[in-house]
Amino acid sequence: MPDASPITTLDDFEEEFRRGGGETLHGGASTQASLDNIRRCGDGVGDYNPLWRDEAHAAQSRFGMITAPPIFIYAASLGVRAAIYGAIDPARLSSRHFPMNYAGGTIEFHRPIWRDDVITAREQVGEITRKHSERIGPFCICTGIVTFHNQRKELVATKTTLMARYRNLGGGQTIEYDREPKGQALDIAPDPLVWERERRGAEPRYWEDVVQGEAIPSLEKGTYTVTELFLFTHGVLGTRRSQRAALEAEGSTDLGGGGRFDAKHAQQRRNMPGQFDFGPQRVCWMSQIATDWMGDDGTLKRMDSKVRHPNIVGDTNTLHGEVARKYVQDGEHLADLDVWVENQAGLATALSRVTVALPTRA
Repeated sequence: MPDASPITTLDDFEEEFRRGGGETLHGGASTQASLDNIRRCGDGVGDYNPLWRDEAHAAQSRFGMITAPPIFIYAASLGVRAAIYGAIDPARLSSRHFPMNYAGGTIEFHRPIWRDDVITAREQVGEITRKHSERIGPFCICTGIVTFHNQRKELVATKTTLMARYRNLGGGQTIEYDREPKGQALDIAPDPLVWERERRGAEPRYWEDVVQGEAIPSLEKGTYTVTELFLFTHGVLGTRRSQRAALEAEGSTDLGGGGRFDAKHAQQRRNMPGQFDFGPQRVCWMSQIATDWMGDDGTLKRMDSKVRHPNIVGDTNTLHGEVARKYVQDGEHLADLDVWVENQAGLATALSRVTVALPTRA
């Protein structure tokens, strides 16, 4: 008979998670890349690139039709279940004892997502390692391995997810990090930035023209609002109601976004200073600054991302980047981009090494 007792120590959690290593989880979330879902995903990320929402623009591209942005895989699944729970019954784990935070991971993009493709995620439990932080003490980095296939059984993307599990700090303590504005702090409305964003678009960015060390145009995301959190939660992840038992177990009246909309819950159960984002939302932003830069003829190949600090409602976010390297590999002309998200204190809260393939004049 399976063990139903609550897990209350980090040692027990680590042991049981490791025991499930290699196990493939039953079921797999699926989402159709309909035009409506693609546009909703763009709304949730704040990416209005016409390549994946304007039929006339897309018809003139190399695809000849609407495709989904590569990061649309998140609309199928964030791919975090195996990394959060392993093969453990979720009922045995509570944020009362063990909050969890998204720590990043790697994504390999293998082929385009065509309009009306159905993307399905499958998750496998990976390894677990113990670490220590001055801010949260001992914690575990838990790994999930995710594959995304379309309805033709073609591999669309592979993903390695990292989640941090740690002991609740207790007493309403929150994770400390730098949020003090540097210089004059201004609230920046995020909505107009979506419409005013300039991108490379249909003009090819040729590999020969790329200069190692050159800066990438910054991407302003404005001041993070509850609306931004809502749009990502419901535009990308979809809506879901909570049962009474779930609310009672988590001590909350609003578990929207996994409790992110409930400031008290965020503080007491997740050790956050307030309502906070999904880490993958910033990964989506980092994919956007890369796809905006590479243009319609570029191909997003890989992301290796780290989410290091929270992003709280009220924080102001700007993305920066530079070309770290350009090279030829297996016949592809590639560029590695270092991109990162800075808050109003100038603190890099998330960063990624992004690899793109570019067209060549040859």
